[in-house]
Order: sequence, then C-alpha cells, then structure tokens
Amino acid sequence: MPIITDIKRQKRKEARFNIFLDGVYAFALSDLELSTSGLRVGQSLSPQEVVEFQGQVERLKAYAWAVRFLGIRSRSRRELEDYLYRKGAVAEDVAQAVRQLEDVGLINDQEFARSWIANRQILRPRSRRMLEKELLAKGVAQADIQAALGELDGEDELQMLIRVIERKRHLPQYREAEKLMAYLARQGYSYELIKKALTRLDEYKAN
Repeated sequence: MPIITDIKRQKRKEARFNIFLDGVYAFALSDLELSTSGLRVGQSLSPQEVVEFQGQVERLKAYAWAVRFLGIRSRSRRELEDYLYRKGAVAEDVAQAVRQLEDVGLINDQEFARSWIANRQILRPRSRRMLEKELLAKGVAQADIQAALGELDGEDELQMLIRVIERKRHLPQYREAEKLMAYLARQGYSYELIKKALTRLDEYKAN
C-alpha cells in the first residue's frame, strides 16, 4: 500500500497542504481537512482511501469553481453546469456542486429569470417573446420563465416598448412609421401593443 512520505504546506495557499505518497504528489487538503483526517507521515493508505481523498479534492475544486463563477453575476443552472463541464469537472461533482448551491439559494432559475427580466427593463428593454427566447437559451425551464413573466404586467411591457420607440424613432432608418413598426414586430412585440405605445406617445406630445 502507498505510504505518506511527506506533507508540505503550499507556498501560494498557506491554508492548503500537499500530500505525497511514495515520494509523488497525490492530492491536497485544507488545514481543516488535514487536521480532521488524521493523516501523518509514515501512514499507509489503501488504494480505495487514496481514491476517496482524491475524489474529495475534485468535488471541492468543482464547488470552488462554481462559487467564483457565480461571484461575477447570477447564472442559470445550465449556465453553471456547462461552465463546470468546460473546466473539466465530472458529472457527479457537477451535480453535487449545483445541489449544494441550490440548497443555499445561490442557484434558483425562477429568481434568475426575475433578475434577468428586471435588468432588461432597466438596460435593454425586450418584448415578452424576446425575454422568453433569451431565457430559454440559458436553459431556464418554461415554467420558471412563465412564472417570472407573469409578474411583468401589461403596463410594464408598454412602458418598455415606449422607451424602445423613443430611442429608435430618431434613427434615420426608423423615421418612417412603417419601418419602425416592422422592426418592433421582428423584436416580438404584437401589433396591438405597438399601436398602443405609438398612441400613448402621441398623447404625450399633444399634452
């Protein structure tokens, strides 16, 4: 059985220790993991124990990757899963990391959809159809999308469209009403909503 021949503190991460078996690096543990494991130089480990320690390291690595990724901005479940697979994590470790993050509320696709819609309303208004398309592309389930869109009432969508029209109608290519309406229709807005927004804008001007 392999024997622990050395335990060395890492230079860059002083809270982690490298474990060497028969003179070869095998895995790393945090100071807490090392103290609770009871590992010491001269101790023999069975092949199964080595595999378990190495697996533990990989699971913690996947979780750390996930936390850093979420630290940039919120993500959908599938975005996080895809990222971890790209980093080289295996399915079991990905599933565990996602499950842990769901348990503490850091992964919640319905909340993600709400946040996505709210940010779009502020920064880049979109029609319901386009919002749904964007969220589907991020792997959010239809039920979660519809629940979030259900909180977006008709007046909110109308005001978003009015903002879009105000920006676009000053551009040369959209000064003609027909071209502007065609553009808005391609963005997923219904003809009825477009007409209502244009009427509202005309009313604002009249007043």
